[in-house]
Amino acid sequence: MNRHKKWGIIALVICIIGGIVMFSLNHQKEKTLEEKMRIEQDRMALYLVNHYEGVRMVEFESFSKDNMTGTWSGDALVNDKYYVRFTLWNLGGEISMSQLTSRNSGEVLEKRKQIDSKSDLDIDVKYGKVK
Repeated sequence: MNRHKKWGIIALVICIIGGIVMFSLNHQKEKTLEEKMRIEQDRMALYLVNHYEGVRMVEFESFSKDNMTGTWSGDALVNDKYYVRFTLWNLGGEISMSQLTSRNSGEVLEKRKQIDSKSDLDIDVKYGKVK
């Protein structure tokens, strides 16, 4: 084997190893993001339970990041009846929620007179995907 073929084979092996390493690192990052999104969706559901009356079920329809503001937004359907939109100020940050009354035919969730401090989710939660 001449010298050029040896260097070509060595370069090919290095490229293959580099590709495998890059793929495995990216795959781990993606899994970690999904885990973080599930935690955030649990936090949003808990926010609903603690701030509003009669919450039995939450189905998250979307969850995405606004790169301009750095905020995360999530749309959800509560009790198969009320559409809401959450805004998170960074992951793990403050949560705010607005009700999409135009999609709710004017009906709104009833706010609790006093905010509850439950830490366990005792409702049905259907998790959405990151977009």
